Amino acid sequence: MNKPKATLGFLALLGLVVLAAPSSPAVDLTGTWTGSTVLNNGQGATLELTPVLKKEGQSYAGTVNDSLGLIDKDTAITDVKLAGNEFDFSIKVMGGAIELAGNFTVTGDKMTGKLVDKTNGDDTPFEFAQKK
Repeated sequence: MNKPKATLGFLALLGLVVLAAPSSPAVDLTGTWTGSTVLNNGQGATLELTPVLKKEGQSYAGTVNDSLGLIDKDTAITDVKLAGNEFDFSIKVMGGAIELAGNFTVTGDKMTGKLVDKTNGDDTPFEFAQKK
């Protein structure tokens, strides 16, 4: 067999393997998520967040509420980005005075990551689970 035919045969076989390989299912963020963390405020208060997300075209939109009243009711989730299983977003708290950036990795019905205060760089770890 000459070299060009062998190369073409190899490339054709490689193409079939790639096409036959199981693809990872697309991440779907639609629904209600719940998560909590213990605040590092000296009092050990638990902050629960409940984001509600819906698909809008190729992106997502939603709102978030919290258990301590630090966030206005149904605060909009903005700057939503989903790349693979990496989910990023922003929310404004304390009447818009503070902007938090969420950086999460989604695995099935769970997402783990952190909320980062854009004003001072503090971050708080969170784990969310999707309510069924």
